[in-house]
Amino acid sequence: MAKNLVKDFMSSPVMSVDSEETIREAADFMMKKKVRALLVKEDKEYVGIVTKTDFILKVFVNENMDPELDIVSDIMSTPVFLLDSSATMEDARKFMQKNKIGHLAVTEKGKIAGLLSKNDLAAYFGKLV
Repeated sequence: MAKNLVKDFMSSPVMSVDSEETIREAADFMMKKKVRALLVKEDKEYVGIVTKTDFILKVFVNENMDPELDIVSDIMSTPVFLLDSSATMEDARKFMQKNKIGHLAVTEKGKIAGLLSKNDLAAYFGKLV
């Protein structure tokens, strides 16, 4: 059987940041871990996602934001879009396109197990050409 399931292309383990951390702390963590997105946690629940694009569009372009003082929950996107790990990459492409998102959380047995990005999709579909 061809390996075209989301679980074969997702990034795992999930990197996350607390919703009360400063934007600077989250950006530093992303750079250190070399990731383009972090799930945002409040207590033990994922409540949002923050991406490289959020930093560019909501912080860098917005002169009213102070990365040293403002917190991640000020710039995160909600809700966290979920897709089961048994979905196909084509299912993921359609889902992301329909919802106009660049990242989604991948679930296994109802729990978030990884992230899938549009870059993961591009790599997968690029190999098919």
